[in-house]
Amino acid sequence: MPRRIPKSIKRSSRAKPPTPYIPKQVKFPLSKKAQAKPTPKGPSYSERIFNKLQESIEGDGPHFPVGGREVYFPHAKVVLVRPSAKHTPYQAKFVVPRYFNKLDLRDYLYHVYGLKALNITTQLLWARWKRDAPGKPRYRTPQVKKMTIEMADPFVWPKPTTLQEIRKHYNVNFIKELHKYGEDANRFGSDKLKPPRAFGGIAGPYVPPASPFLPKQITRQMLKKKKVAEVQALRQKDVDMVKNFLRL
Repeated sequence: MPRRIPKSIKRSSRAKPPTPYIPKQVKFPLSKKAQAKPTPKGPSYSERIFNKLQESIEGDGPHFPVGGREVYFPHAKVVLVRPSAKHTPYQAKFVVPRYFNKLDLRDYLYHVYGLKALNITTQLLWARWKRDAPGKPRYRTPQVKKMTIEMADPFVWPKPTTLQEIRKHYNVNFIKELHKYGEDANRFGSDKLKPPRAFGGIAGPYVPPASPFLPKQITRQMLKKKKVAEVQALRQKDVDMVKNFLRL
């Protein structure tokens, strides 16, 4: 049977709990090395790299260890692309070959253009499906690799040329007028009598002027005389050539 404890004992134990037992802590004296002041530590490896990078950026030297292999005519095609809305003026985007890595782009930009690429990120676009004709099978286009760099100085793209500037530069209006002139010059039938459209009508072809009225009989007689005269002129020319050859 459980032991029955009077309520008075329970109340007294709750009111006055026993003191907890805490063991005594013994403090040993510190050694001389521990009592001495800590020696100051030098910069860490990452701090040294960061300081060296800052010095190279401020100076004219390269900001990375340059390799020993010299390439005089790089065959890589690096294209500068107009940045999107999410890029800042301190960022630039390039389209590079797929075999290009970050170190190649950094070395290429520094030695060819003197541009220091501080941070480089890579983006490899997936190959898209393409179909040349409805009846032909589809195929994947080659992948496109893009790299975005961060620069120390900002670069702002100029405004894109407008359609009016392009037309003015390539003389689009002049080419259109030439097409109209070709259409007017190659007319046939009754369309030849239409007024010209090219260059405001000053370049022709012009409408033939009105001819004087001649009766049909007189026209036939004059054409016949003209034909006879042409035949006599050709015959006389042949006679003169024979006389000259025979020395008559």
